[in-house]
Amino acid sequence: MKKLGVVLGLSAILAFGAAMADPPVTVGQAGLKFSTKNLEVNKGQTVVFMNDDDTSHNITVTGDGNGVSVNSGLQPPGGKFEMPFAKPGTYQVTCGIHPKMKMTIVVK
Repeated sequence: MKKLGVVLGLSAILAFGAAMADPPVTVGQAGLKFSTKNLEVNKGQTVVFMNDDDTSHNITVTGDGNGVSVNSGLQPPGGKFEMPFAKPGTYQVTCGIHPKMKMTIVVK
């Protein structure tokens, strides 16, 4: 019976921690531009890249010296790509199809 109480208590703590996590931040893509040039998020926060454009995009994310390199693959109109940012640092985001589309994400 004691073990069940400990398990239930830990489950409640974990659920509370998940509820306290920062909500996702959405970045739009329209007119061959990101909706913002600079974004600041907290460690562990997810960024949702939403393709609101009438053309496909390809999100690429690289981190300054922290070994992060991500490629979303082809993102069709209406598609979305979600990326949690687990490590603090500065990240460069570009579109692999439209290299003029650029933004910076700083993770605290």
